Amino acid sequence: MFQRLMKICSVLVVVSAFSLTAVAQQGKAEIGLAYGYYSYFTLKQGPPLSASTGTPNINMRYYLNNNVTIGLGVGFENINNWGSLLTFSPEVTIKYLDTKDDRVRIRLYGVAAMGLTVFDDLNLNPGHADNTGPKLWGFQFTPFGIRVGRKVAAFAEVGVGYKGLINAGLSYRFRTTPKKSNPADH
Repeated sequence: MFQRLMKICSVLVVVSAFSLTAVAQQGKAEIGLAYGYYSYFTLKQGPPLSASTGTPNINMRYYLNNNVTIGLGVGFENINNWGSLLTFSPEVTIKYLDTKDDRVRIRLYGVAAMGLTVFDDLNLNPGHADNTGPKLWGFQFTPFGIRVGRKVAAFAEVGVGYKGLINAGLSYRFRTTPKKSNPADH
């Protein structure tokens, strides 16, 4: 049963990636690497909070327009006294401020994401039922995110979910289609 469910999840991730790639042909994309602290799972498990490794995560976002992106986030966390969690989560980002005409570009945004978390139960005590499998929903709600920079940028996010209460990292924005040339330039 677990292998069958994993195959279904894999197919859904691949189909989502191809769908997002088709959308990406419209303009720009961004890839980000980050590290978060105090995820929803850590807080749910409770003390000691130091049992968590934190949450390294990666996301890929495609710009539908200047204000909205869609993408896919993947995060991993190991909580020593509970288990390991791997989250795959489609996400939507909405910008509410952008200083693109200023010398230093600052972008403020919010993120909403909902996906699937695969849990690996680390409790090997006799009599404990193994809860390993894709049993948890992974989510992220980030009302405040800030990105400082243009192509290469630093970002920080404050929210709740699989990425943590605090999540920060670096991102790189790139074109997915060649820039249209202006006939007047020739």
